[in-house]
Amino acid sequence: MSEGEIKRREIVTFVGDVQARVGFRFVASQPPEICRGCKLFLACMSKLKPGKVYEVVEVKEKEHYCPLYEGSVKVVKVAEAPVEAVVKSNLAVEGATVEPLIEECGKKCTLKTFCSPEWAEPGKKVKIKICQVIEDVSERAVCGKKLKKVAGMTMDGT
Repeated sequence: MSEGEIKRREIVTFVGDVQARVGFRFVASQPPEICRGCKLFLACMSKLKPGKVYEVVEVKEKEHYCPLYEGSVKVVKVAEAPVEAVVKSNLAVEGATVEPLIEECGKKCTLKTFCSPEWAEPGKKVKIKICQVIEDVSERAVCGKKLKKVAGMTMDGT
């Protein structure tokens, strides 16, 4: 199963002018208090799930004033984007739903960004559906674990 075969639901939302470009990715966060009272909240942040990675797939011409940005934001379409993670080698199968390795080992390792990704909350279990096995990274793992880097979609309810 390739990334192109996964149905990605598109959501209309707003992003800052600088982020309003096709391909820009961001991790949705909990809406700040200033956003909750905004008249555009329902059309903006309320549809995004905190912790999910989104990618801008289309930029519209329409702009609005945003008190958070203290300037304008653009209307965009975003879709959930696949994330890269490391999983135990024996679990790295396209189409499988697995728990990626999410831990802070404290060692200097080139895989640190995959073991402690910004899209995963420390201590919270997450599952991804693997859409691509990228490579075996076991030799780069300072921890000695047999790992493969994969791309996958985070699963709802995790």
